[in-house]
Formats: sequence, structure tokens, C-alpha cells
Amino acid sequence: MYQSLSQIQKEKFLEVSGIEYVGSQLKGDFPTPYPFNNRELSLSPWKFSFVFEEETGNLFCELMHRMTNNRVFGWDYSGNELSKDLISKYFKSDY
Repeated sequence: MYQSLSQIQKEKFLEVSGIEYVGSQLKGDFPTPYPFNNRELSLSPWKFSFVFEEETGNLFCELMHRMTNNRVFGWDYSGNELSKDLISKYFKSDY
């Protein structure tokens, strides 16, 4: 059983949300003004949501904005990308 994100998952979390992962929260959502860790964007905040499965060590993420399609992401504990089928367990893609 996994109790926290791996180092590579923390890096992926930052790459997508623009916010560094700290703490022990295993799921949540928050507005981020830095989608894709791009500090030059001056648009309204995006919503970032995530779920970490303790049983598998998988991290699932969604980046959403009211003006565009959402983006979904997922990585296993080693940082390998998860399939869209696995990600759809938590987040459905608009594509």
C-alpha cells in the first residue's frame, strides 16, 4: 500500500497544476492560475483535481477551464503514463 506520491508524481503534479505538492492530502481540487506550470498565462484560473490511489500508487489528475475542453492525466508510482481507460475511472475526457 502506498501512502504518498512518489517524487516523479510530485514533479508531474507540478508540471500540470503549477503548484508544488506538499502535505499528505490524497485527493482534492483547487483553482490554479498556473495551468501547465506556465506563469506567463494571464487568464482566469483553471480548476485542478487529483486522486491518489493508495492501493495501486496511481495518480489521476484533471485540469479544467470553463472556456475549453478538460485535460486528464495519470501516472503510476514510477511515473509511467496511465491509459485513458484507467483515468476514466475518475475523470472523463472531453475529447
